Amino acid sequence: MKILFLNSSDTHGGAAKASYRLFVGLRNEGVSVKMLVRDKATNDPNVISCLDFERKGWLGKIDKIIWKIKNRIRKQKWKKYPDRESVFLNDLDSVSLLRAIRSIDFDVLHLHFVANRFLDLHELTKFNKPIVWTLHDSWAFTGICHFFYDCKRYEQSCGCCPMLHSDNPNDFTHKIWKTKDSIYQKTNMHIVTPSNWLGSCAAKSSLLSGFPLSVIPNGINTQLYKPMFDSEARINIGLKIDTYYVLFGAVNPTSDSNKGFDLLVDSLKQLKQIVDKQIELLVFGFGASTFTEELDLGFPTSYLGIIHDENRLVEIYNAADVVIVPSRSENFSNTILESLSCGTPVVGFDIGGNSDLIDHKQNGYLAKPFDTMDLARGVIWCIENNTSSVLTVTTQKNVESKYRLENISEKYKIFYNKIVEESLI
Repeated sequence: MKILFLNSSDTHGGAAKASYRLFVGLRNEGVSVKMLVRDKATNDPNVISCLDFERKGWLGKIDKIIWKIKNRIRKQKWKKYPDRESVFLNDLDSVSLLRAIRSIDFDVLHLHFVANRFLDLHELTKFNKPIVWTLHDSWAFTGICHFFYDCKRYEQSCGCCPMLHSDNPNDFTHKIWKTKDSIYQKTNMHIVTPSNWLGSCAAKSSLLSGFPLSVIPNGINTQLYKPMFDSEARINIGLKIDTYYVLFGAVNPTSDSNKGFDLLVDSLKQLKQIVDKQIELLVFGFGASTFTEELDLGFPTSYLGIIHDENRLVEIYNAADVVIVPSRSENFSNTILESLSCGTPVVGFDIGGNSDLIDHKQNGYLAKPFDTMDLARGVIWCIENNTSSVLTVTTQKNVESKYRLENISEKYKIFYNKIVEESLI
């Protein structure tokens, strides 16, 4: 059994982190698996850069000219919607991966995050092999949106897109919807979603409702992400022992509205009014320099920067009393999974796939969607209930039973065998 992963990066971004964990887990289970990426950051010999297959000489120059022309056309299409929302949107423009994919022997083509000008979806029709697509957001079943929020147009045929502020049923999103529909109907595709919520959305979508769908959660290395004494973790990081720590982490929090940084700030203001405990904030994934002006979050704040060392990240989770995830949309949050695996409770809004991971008032707190006061109450609940080791042990055991990487890898292994057998019938 030979599996080929496609993901735009091997380590950058949440989808990359989740897919690379599975990639390693499958190899540990004896599965032959390779990963084709655009942005390679690891030295893993089984990760292949598509840049290695770029044509050289005059053919390469022609490719670059064609790419520049495509860019100009693409910009003209987007210019028609100057008032579009400042959220993550993607069209179908991409490079060709045919030469790279055809050079690799595989039985199953497994897609992960392939948007953002990485994979030309038209090329999926060129392979007479089973295709698995693990969805890390909603782009596969919408016209252009990675997060659709309250919009239900994906259940029809997009168009009249609220993200574009369009009232035209035949707008850019509908045209891309039609192209995706035409491509998908020519493929042998199996859909996987990590969360039950995203699975239900995909099943209701007009693009993917006709395809077989399975829910298989992301896995995590529970031998690495595990509880440790919080005093030990705090000493290693250089934190106080007798302080309550609230942890927040995100990449590009101020430019990515989906991360809910504005909701976090408002919630902290609310928390300041109702709390009588000594609280400090820990922030990772970015530094104070991210902000163009000094930002008062209401509590003493330590900026830990971007964390590349996973052992360090485990210490940070263990040092915190609670992790706060104020996102507006989540499929299956790596941050929540990592924190819970370390036994640290999480507070987030009751949206998306958060309820797959957080059991309300068991291992964390699910706040009413976008109610920042309730988010603040959730922080207090987690702090007050994280004083017992029982919560830590119970939380970690729940992750061990549901999301242990070895178990998730085995589920995928069985899944691959099943769809390959079906394709031979």
